[in-house]
Amino acid sequence: MTPVDLTKLPDFLRHQRWFAGKASPIKSASVVDHATMDFGACSFSLAIVEVLYELGKSERYLLPVKPSSDGTSGGIYDALEDVECLRTLFQLIREQRTVPSSSGHIHGEWLSTPEGHLSLPDPLPVRRLMVEQSNTSVVFGEKVILKIIRKLEGGVNPEHEMGRFLATRTSFRATPTLLGALSLEGPAGATLALVHRFVPNAEDGWKYTLDRFRKAGPLDPAFLREMRELGRSLGELHRALASDDTDPAFSPEPLHQEDLQRWSASIMGELGVTLADAGRLHADLEKQRERLLEHARRLAHVAPSGQKIRIHGDLHLGQVLRAESQWLIFDFEGEPSRSFTQRREKYSPLRDVAGMLRSFDYAEATVLLEGLPPTPRMAPSRDAFLDGYRESTRGAAFLPGDDATFWGMLRAFELEKLLYEVRYELQNRPDWVRIPVQALLRMEEPT
Repeated sequence: MTPVDLTKLPDFLRHQRWFAGKASPIKSASVVDHATMDFGACSFSLAIVEVLYELGKSERYLLPVKPSSDGTSGGIYDALEDVECLRTLFQLIREQRTVPSSSGHIHGEWLSTPEGHLSLPDPLPVRRLMVEQSNTSVVFGEKVILKIIRKLEGGVNPEHEMGRFLATRTSFRATPTLLGALSLEGPAGATLALVHRFVPNAEDGWKYTLDRFRKAGPLDPAFLREMRELGRSLGELHRALASDDTDPAFSPEPLHQEDLQRWSASIMGELGVTLADAGRLHADLEKQRERLLEHARRLAHVAPSGQKIRIHGDLHLGQVLRAESQWLIFDFEGEPSRSFTQRREKYSPLRDVAGMLRSFDYAEATVLLEGLPPTPRMAPSRDAFLDGYRESTRGAAFLPGDDATFWGMLRAFELEKLLYEVRYELQNRPDWVRIPVQALLRMEEPT
């Protein structure tokens, strides 16, 4: 293995864009597993580094390192700064190589799908993307994109699992298709990297929507048709995720009263915590406690109908792309604040619907903050999206059997998302907390 001076690791990590623990004092850093990549034009090591913080929490990171350029031991150099090392890493995946590590092995996986049979130029052009903070993304030949996951969590990453299922077990292709992955197998097992089809000239849904909201006058009917298409795409995704009853990780499960009671209790708990934090700054919010609680209470008492399925789990306008007049849904990793186990939990698909509806509210609030006059933007967009979703899921077994239950569950999940937004904004963007607070104040009385 490339020698690593562990005393230098904390300082090195603090200077990396992808390191999440910059604000926390580091107690120690140690290498818990490593493998030597000794093929291709670049030799380097993949090290799994465990960082222990003074407060007791620990995190694991993927650290590709190569020998010090000046020949001294202990120098830490990120191998991914070297184009040849990036090509070697991609080669490992595409050629499905297996490399031993100190406690297991690293395995490259390339899916046997029509999309995976693509030709790439030689030498392979490499272009690093500088937009992501938590991972490292690289485009090869403008045809595939490699995402190297820096902060690791034990087990199969949900994005790996979901992408493989969609690519190999369904016909759903309204997504940048998963082509391959790199995994560490053994006691420290984790997904290390993912390869997807690269979609050139794609525009993310958040920017796309803001550009339309910023135009003067009523929304273009063509844009509302696109919002219906987005709703239909989500409905088709949910149908695909519910299509295989032979895979225990994806087979739909009946929705029971106990599920509704558990979700209701969780939302009521989140409401109590959120109002304790936000009520001091927004006194009007505390006055709405009982009205908001009633939305959560009603969730526990609706007649159970529909199913629990795997869902996207963190859906908003920033998780969709507009490319060649088509919507693509991506980033199936799930909500970052939840554990992999929580992200893999089957849920009502209306949770995804609620997430997207909340995103339209944020788009509207953004253009109002920019000084645009209030005009009908958010409501028509939400309605068009919902129309498309309901059209593509009509008769689906995973949805509630009647309209009253549909709307009651959807409003409870919107409340859940709103409470998360309030807590997030209080912690990260206090100036924005008024957006979800105002939406809470606008919530209609339960019917």
